[in-house]
Amino acid sequence: MNLFKHIISISVIGIFLSFYSCDRIEQPIPIKVGGLDWDLFPAGDSADYTWPTWTQNTNTLQNILLEDYTGHTCTNCPAAAIIAKGLEDANPGRVFIASIHASIGNSFQAVSPPEFTVDYTTEEGDKYANEIPSFFGNPSGTINRQGGGLGNTIWFLSSAWTNTINSSLSNTPKANLQVQTNYYAQTRGLFVHTESEYLTTLTDEYALVIYLVRKSVVSPQKLANGSTEEEYHHHNVLSDVINGTWGTTISTAPTTGEKVYNDFAIQLPDNTNDTTYNTNNLSLITYIYNKSNYEILQAIETKL
Repeated sequence: MNLFKHIISISVIGIFLSFYSCDRIEQPIPIKVGGLDWDLFPAGDSADYTWPTWTQNTNTLQNILLEDYTGHTCTNCPAAAIIAKGLEDANPGRVFIASIHASIGNSFQAVSPPEFTVDYTTEEGDKYANEIPSFFGNPSGTINRQGGGLGNTIWFLSSAWTNTINSSLSNTPKANLQVQTNYYAQTRGLFVHTESEYLTTLTDEYALVIYLVRKSVVSPQKLANGSTEEEYHHHNVLSDVINGTWGTTISTAPTTGEKVYNDFAIQLPDNTNDTTYNTNNLSLITYIYNKSNYEILQAIETKL
């Protein structure tokens, strides 16, 4: 079941010439505010809302999203998770992990009391495993959903993650991202603002996706020796996709310098009985991808 009250986003496109020299950008958000749920804003009036001010994005580095497909009864998955966490730790701010509890049939993700009582599956994760071609099982991973994996698919064995990521970090990025948020504890309202910028002219259609991940969730996990670790730390668990499985379409055949702005307002789950949804345990992973082949152009992580 989807955890969020999803709100339609506002989107506006601005084309900026490559020779644009100022380091500040005029406020790109349109005056109209339809589509955002202003009940989530304690002041109640959009006229009082503080919209983001965007500065020129000077990033020149390609970031990597490693989607680790896992399961709490998958005995080979903890070893893969160690590889993933090691790559994230070795490349801070460049490599981001999304642990996606999904497979075809969900054999390793099933709730099985009395030990495995937490359901980490999501509707979106299930769709990715079932609808992106050639998924082969757990553990497996995608690396910016680029090709070259097992059988020349986008799916990589964990033994290939390190070399593939290390070589991919030197790629020239085709897009950049910036994200700003405003959070209001009174309403659990989270307002998310994004700037997507294309660094080269492209063909095809592109979409923006925003994952909500829980940084750490402690619950049982089957290990390779057949035992169960009762207090296993599941890392960066995909908990929902705030703008739908396949995201928000933002561009078709974008040109160099094109910038697209999107805005979302969502209500986070109640954390009264589940403290894993405290904001200090949450972050957003935002990425742009090619809708024709799923390849991710750029990704960033934003802590709440």
